[in-house]
Amino acid sequence: MIVIAVANQKGGVAKTTSAIHLASYFAEQGYKTLVIDLDAQGHAASALGISKGNGLFRLLVEKRPVGEAATPARPNLDVVANDHTAELVKERVSRANFREFLLASALETAASYDLVFLDTPPSTDVLHITALVASDYVLIPAIMDFLALDGVGGILQAVRELGMFPNVQPPRLLGILPTLFDRTTNETLENIRRLQQALGAEQILPPIPRDTKVREAASFGKTLWEYAPASAATIGYTNGSKSRNSQGKTGGYLHLAEIVAELIAFK
Repeated sequence: MIVIAVANQKGGVAKTTSAIHLASYFAEQGYKTLVIDLDAQGHAASALGISKGNGLFRLLVEKRPVGEAATPARPNLDVVANDHTAELVKERVSRANFREFLLASALETAASYDLVFLDTPPSTDVLHITALVASDYVLIPAIMDFLALDGVGGILQAVRELGMFPNVQPPRLLGILPTLFDRTTNETLENIRRLQQALGAEQILPPIPRDTKVREAASFGKTLWEYAPASAATIGYTNGSKSRNSQGKTGGYLHLAEIVAELIAFK
């Protein structure tokens, strides 16, 4: 089992969208996949067209097995949903012993899954930290503006500080994912260059183009694979980059999924 946290300290950067599209891609490839929604908004369930629920409460507070907390969303894809109990979950977890390890312990009951994606809250609270502790990898979606980039620095710092905890192995960085990407604006291109200079070009993943199909798909409870498989956000756009996906294009969730598959050795 491989656990991937999708994290940033800023909201509105497409964490949920990225988590569910990666999860649904791998589920369609035949891997048993789980999404755990740690964000109080509970959008992971809604975006997949299923009801919000108290799965997170069952998992972390009542300490039930994953099988009793998860809801089937698609073939090979289950969701531990979140609802109005999220703040109560955070309060109870904050007061628990060894709270940083609660999610890691809960995932010991998820051995039947090949992949687990953690949709994290947009703050460095206890649920955010317990997600990072439980993860093997972290993916950081970010829009290319100054404040969002500041959030990237914050999450990278949080990952580094995990090394201070006894018996904690910080997650490996899958990469920074530019989202809502508009390649026609100077600010976007300049901020991409800044990130490449600060972190190394190899840490910046091909971007997800800005595309109204993303919001439309979510409103119908569908993924882009189902609603708009030929959209720019799904398969990317044509440019001169040497890095291209299986459609011969750059970026989009297809490119992201193929890169993640290679990095985690899922062929």
